[in-house]
Amino acid sequence: MNKETKPLSLGGKLGLAGIIVGFSCLALIIVFAIFPPRNFPANSFIHVDRGKSVSMVGEELKTKGLIRSTTAFKFFVVLLGGEKRMQVGTYFFKQPSSIINVALKLTNRFLGFKPYRVTVTEGMSNEKIANLLAKQIPSFDKQEFLEKTSSLEGKLFPDTYFFAPLDNVDDIIFELNQSWEEETKSLRSEAMFAGKSFNDILIMASIIERETKTAEDRRLVSGILWRRIEIGMPLQVDATFEYYTNYNTYTVTKKVMKEDSPYNTYVNKGLPPTPIANPGLDSIEAALKPTVSPYLYYLTGRDGKMYYAEDFAGHKKNRRLYLD
Repeated sequence: MNKETKPLSLGGKLGLAGIIVGFSCLALIIVFAIFPPRNFPANSFIHVDRGKSVSMVGEELKTKGLIRSTTAFKFFVVLLGGEKRMQVGTYFFKQPSSIINVALKLTNRFLGFKPYRVTVTEGMSNEKIANLLAKQIPSFDKQEFLEKTSSLEGKLFPDTYFFAPLDNVDDIIFELNQSWEEETKSLRSEAMFAGKSFNDILIMASIIERETKTAEDRRLVSGILWRRIEIGMPLQVDATFEYYTNYNTYTVTKKVMKEDSPYNTYVNKGLPPTPIANPGLDSIEAALKPTVSPYLYYLTGRDGKMYYAEDFAGHKKNRRLYLD
């Protein structure tokens, strides 16, 4: 005689339902992980901007048809290292890729092509940056770059960048300036408490960058230059001549020193109208936090070292010893 089959209890039904849902979710994850979207756009580029969240990047990927689900993309990004590992850059997808491969590329900076590697060093002016980019990127339009960055002197951050073959001038400028925005954010807040505009801080930092080489000298020179402004003395820095002429510290002539230019800090008091270069963080910090000293004069000797004096007599002595 057959035994009567007992119906499943409520707990049993819930357990079975849980198992079915679990397997369904697992199957869905496997589909997302292994199979690319049916209409995946091959030979496509996507750019991950500095400061973009995983959700923002995921939405862009979904809009372009590279992934099916933003939620699934976030899951795999976290699984592979988290949001902090999202790498800035332009990524090339030659052929359809699964969502896990897309996440893997973006968290490990597998660009999918050989990028143009450009290192912008501290103290480079926009024109010098333009010359550098023109040498390293074949399609780069130097004149367009200079026109579009005319108001951004001092706001292109010194760093190493990787640009894609399809990046245009606007893309390059955005990356350089966005990096500056991110890196100087806290320093811009500090300027408010220093009683100076950040634009003035940036101008001073650009001069300090061109005039000095070490952290100690940057802060000493910062203190000297701010003091000169306070007592109504012209800054008298040679670095500004290089910005609008071809003269440097050792080749500037007395005739050039008398020329009428807003960047001539021998005939004009106060700061020049704009930064003369793109300073690094240490020079900006030096402009914000100068070292107070008894010195009012300094020079860079032919040995590359800096020498300081409290008065003009001491400065003339240093000139004889280290320059003449």
